[in-house]
Amino acid sequence: MHSLTANVWNETIKMTSKKKTIFFLVVTLLLPLLAGLLLSQFQSGIGIGAIASQDFPIIMLGLLTSIFLPLFVFMGAADVFSGEMGDRTMKNTLTRPITRFKVFASKQIALGVFIALYLVAGLVASVISALFFQNYGGFGTIMTWFLAYGAAFLPLVVLSIAAVFLAQFFSSSSSALTVSILLYLAFKVAAFFIPQIATYSPTAYTDWHMLWIGSGMALGKVSSIFMFLIACSILFFTAGFYLFDKKEI
Repeated sequence: MHSLTANVWNETIKMTSKKKTIFFLVVTLLLPLLAGLLLSQFQSGIGIGAIASQDFPIIMLGLLTSIFLPLFVFMGAADVFSGEMGDRTMKNTLTRPITRFKVFASKQIALGVFIALYLVAGLVASVISALFFQNYGGFGTIMTWFLAYGAAFLPLVVLSIAAVFLAQFFSSSSSALTVSILLYLAFKVAAFFIPQIATYSPTAYTDWHMLWIGSGMALGKVSSIFMFLIACSILFFTAGFYLFDKKEI
């Protein structure tokens, strides 16, 4: 267990040292702040409140979970697996006294840590941005925001596990990233024309947090989606590790 914890820390440090990781964090912080400031100025200028302060963090969360954070997930998975395979640094990791399973799991956990970090950063920036608007919500509204951002974590983690699975087929981070993005877009577009696809695709649940807010929370639907996402994570993790374990380094 100690070796796993140590390797998670090492993988987290490695990801932190990458410029693209810092870039995503800065954008996650600045995007809600700039959007909130500009939108509040626009609404005060025309005298019409198109978006209330209570709605703004949820709107920003939808933007983060549907576009921005999936892009980081795909990029991160491609870098820590396909990228390290391509530049031969994975071999250095596997020469340490640690099992392949712990190497695989630690990289996946590190991705999850950054997903949580970006969601927290997005929440903080969105809450600050909500102060720019009039009619700021009370404590109950803030709790709703926390609930929504917390619920958004699971679908993004499942997406990262699926991206790690795909990364095992490539030795180039650019190829893995390109295929992940294209498949994500393909499933998103296909769901508009064939709604049945959405039921069986984890890419369709990036807006799962919407089921957790409001007065009519559908517990049955939330539970069924939760079990589906957990099943997807187990399948993709198992298949991903199997491919990783069989690789010749």
